[in-house]
Amino acid sequence: MQFIGEFAAIGAAIVWAVATWIYSQFSHHFSAMQLNIIKGILASVMMLLVMPFVPMPDVQLEASYVWILGISGIIGIAIGDSAYFASLKRIGASKTLLLESLAPPLSGVLALVALGTALGFQSWLGVIITTIAVTTVVFQPADEHNQKASLSGIGFGLLASVCQASGVVISHFALVQGDLPPLLGALIRLTIGVAAVVLLIGFVEKKPYRKMVEQSKGMNQKNWCWLLAAIFVGTFLALWLQQVALKHANPAIAQTLIATSPLFILIIYAIRGEPISRRSVVGTLFALAGISLFFL
Repeated sequence: MQFIGEFAAIGAAIVWAVATWIYSQFSHHFSAMQLNIIKGILASVMMLLVMPFVPMPDVQLEASYVWILGISGIIGIAIGDSAYFASLKRIGASKTLLLESLAPPLSGVLALVALGTALGFQSWLGVIITTIAVTTVVFQPADEHNQKASLSGIGFGLLASVCQASGVVISHFALVQGDLPPLLGALIRLTIGVAAVVLLIGFVEKKPYRKMVEQSKGMNQKNWCWLLAAIFVGTFLALWLQQVALKHANPAIAQTLIATSPLFILIIYAIRGEPISRRSVVGTLFALAGISLFFL
């Protein structure tokens, strides 16, 4: 199917926006790392249940590509998703997603620093426009009481963006060079990434698993249904679509289309009748314009 990668990238942007809004409703129930573990384990189970029904070509799974996907999972999921949930708790869904839209320009800057790849004038213009637009939105007052924006939330959002940019580039290399099925690649990344969080959380939090059990008991059936929906669309479906996009489309185009999530979160807010500032709308549109400039 023509443009399957591009359609998958747009689909990933939509479902990620939906999931981010749902996750924001649960950020007060669990810590960032706890929520990362819960969504990672449940999404891995979902992938294992679906895998027997998805056509899988014969694959020679080389250890080197498993290691590469594992590194991608540790960077993008263990560190990146934990930082994403921490940002979500502090500055909300729309600002967190907008900070993640910095990932495509960051990919170019990281390539410049690490590989010495030159950026043209238009690319630098895209970086500048996107950065100014995102900064304008995320540093606006947090609410109508004119509270200052959370600097820690912005910091976690930036960390999530850097990890996403790095993880996507590494994952794309393994999927293409190893010719791996997207669902299998997503499962390997997710499993290793979550395993890393499970090993690390005990050093960061006191009695994390007891607290997870206590918080889980305090949630009613409706809340669990919403959380499972967020995990299905945001981790299982979005991660799968992301891998399809990275395998079948140019990674720059795929990442640009995935970065349109902030636009869809604004649409969700509008549908639900939630307040949207003019600065958020204008800043989001300018950020997306900057990203497009970066890759045109």
